[in-house]
Amino acid sequence: MDDVIIGFVHALRRAGVRVSSSEALDAIVAAEQVGVRHRDVLKAALRTTLIKRERDIPLFDELFDRYFNPDARPPKGKSSALPADSSWQTLPPNEAFMRRLQEAMERLNLQPLDRITYALLAGNVTVITAEMLKHLTPEQLQQLENWLQEAQVVRYVLDRMEWQRIVERLMELARALQDAGEWELAQQVRERLWELEELFPRWVADQVHEARQRMHPDPPRAPRAKTLYQKEFAHFTPEEIQAMQDIVDQLARRLRDDVARRMRRGGIRRLDVRRTLRASYKTAGVPMELVFREHRRNRLRLAVLCDVSSSVRTFSRFMLHLVYTLQQQHGRVRSFVFISDIDEVTDFFKRHSLEAAVEMATSEAGIRYWAHSNFGEAFRQFLERYGDAVNRRTTVIILGDGRNNFYDPGLEALQEIRARARQVIWLNPENQWSWGTGDSIIHLYARECDLVAECRNLQQLAAVMDHLARRLV
Repeated sequence: MDDVIIGFVHALRRAGVRVSSSEALDAIVAAEQVGVRHRDVLKAALRTTLIKRERDIPLFDELFDRYFNPDARPPKGKSSALPADSSWQTLPPNEAFMRRLQEAMERLNLQPLDRITYALLAGNVTVITAEMLKHLTPEQLQQLENWLQEAQVVRYVLDRMEWQRIVERLMELARALQDAGEWELAQQVRERLWELEELFPRWVADQVHEARQRMHPDPPRAPRAKTLYQKEFAHFTPEEIQAMQDIVDQLARRLRDDVARRMRRGGIRRLDVRRTLRASYKTAGVPMELVFREHRRNRLRLAVLCDVSSSVRTFSRFMLHLVYTLQQQHGRVRSFVFISDIDEVTDFFKRHSLEAAVEMATSEAGIRYWAHSNFGEAFRQFLERYGDAVNRRTTVIILGDGRNNFYDPGLEALQEIRARARQVIWLNPENQWSWGTGDSIIHLYARECDLVAECRNLQQLAAVMDHLARRLV
């Protein structure tokens, strides 16, 4: 039954309905409670747990009828609410790869992948999370007292998910594809496997740690704001992150107030000679009253691209908090998260509370969270999918360390973003002394930006906000 509901959730997401992992798990529990004998009751239960927006109900109804009754057809005279099917060339990169892989395996008569292996390869977080939760019981979490016991539970979960067998299966698949002459697919499978070997166990460890923190929260302390202004984001404790929320709100309000104050002052006042001379006719040609040109109002327009890879996760949460506050102000702010893929999360911040929106942006967007950072690919996808987010009045803010794992830097894509935007600002949470070392190519990206700033603490972030307020007027 779990597989059926997870498949239905995947179909909803493919059709454009936002479904979080927690909602998917609620749907599984609801389906187990009501069963499948009474179809209308099951439909009502799934609609209650999965649908948040009224406009998604017709699409849900049609998908439910098709999914749980394949012979169903839309009524005559009504067009389907589902998007038209397309070839794999038009799918997002991950789906296109999985489609080509599946076609090659069928053509070569290779053994199909099991459900968990397929989900890991495709980056299906819902299926993987559901499988992990089967082996992570509340009783286990209650007994966890330190990080050593966490490591034991992580190993137990990986063993129960047959992690080693999955690795061996993917290695066999890559060899079989290579022997059959599918060199490109074989290399892609190897690259996905390398990513999984490095990042998936770390992801499981993070999930176990977060679960233990919820079961055994540390006693709260009240950090002093003065000391936190100079402390690096990467070294913040959960209590300090909580204490900093008010300060981040203050920064966002200060940006809004600074822009409004500068607009009231009018910036640099320029004399309108023609209107001044025309007004002087009333006073025998003597310009008794000076007329100034009206200052054109420039609303806050931002496009924020936030790297949410594990190396900058704490910094990303701060910036997403700032983005949330900015979206509540006047202006237009669109928010995106990326690692190697990119996805828009603006609706998360519009429709959910702060905590829920930040949590969803860092765990439930349509990206692979255990992939290696690939800024070039993210910039290319941004132009292809969200190019309308940038025009000559938009300030683009990129948040990331510029470590591209030796992939193609995608400079031409960043150049195109710069050509369309009013300005491009890059905030780097790394110490400036480490820029350009190892796989860091921030020095290449700096040539295409108006400002590249080190942003490791709140004091530096406040300085960037002051710069932004000046440039927005």
